[in-house]
Amino acid sequence: MLSSQVILISSFVLLCVINGALLKEIPDYIHVCKRDPATIEGCVLKSIEALRPKLAEGIPELAVPGLEPFVIPEIKALTTESLQIRASGHNVKVTGASQFTIKSLSVDLDTLEIKARVRFPKLHFVGDYKLDAQILVVPLKGEGQLTADAVKCDADVVIHTTIFNRDGAEYIKFKKIDADINIKDYRVRLDGLFNGDKTLGEAANQAINQNRGDFLKAAKPHLEKTVTKLLLETANKVVDGLTLDQLLPKP
Repeated sequence: MLSSQVILISSFVLLCVINGALLKEIPDYIHVCKRDPATIEGCVLKSIEALRPKLAEGIPELAVPGLEPFVIPEIKALTTESLQIRASGHNVKVTGASQFTIKSLSVDLDTLEIKARVRFPKLHFVGDYKLDAQILVVPLKGEGQLTADAVKCDADVVIHTTIFNRDGAEYIKFKKIDADINIKDYRVRLDGLFNGDKTLGEAANQAINQNRGDFLKAAKPHLEKTVTKLLLETANKVVDGLTLDQLLPKP
């Protein structure tokens, strides 16, 4: 469910190269945004809307994967104060991400810090899982396919940027990405619990969904750390070798 943060941060990486500096010619699906505090935020919002179709299918020239589906290689959940668990999901495919909406956006042109809240109305997940957990005194073990549906996923993202000088020119580097995810509700189904026993499996799935808040809390820290690390690496590859004036031209 928290993979929504992967999709969000990917979108905002594009904001930092929105003027098309990566390409010799600016394609028609990219709108230029100048370094003007009066227009930057509105321009960025329009640019995202223009990019939406390309985000769905992917933009190979910018190394941006498609959102439909978006694949998460691994998800982990570890024990918390309220839940004893070791769980992982693998090759999780996410659909519905291209229907995101921007709830709020701010761009600080002095620090080049980007803050945003994005909502994903509905996300669907399919992947493989392994689970070893205990709800109250009931042990839950199994592996197989997971399916889940999440609604109203809000992601608050902050991208921190630094500027450095090299050979007399200013360059951008992303030093940190913070992400905080809140999911209104979700339902999950795990096939293969108790070696495929249908009766026990149904009871276990019911127990998991009754305690879905605890499961989400167990997964959130590791997911946010893993996702932001991957996207930080991607963002820095995107802007590597490009000057500040190339990425955000002055008005």
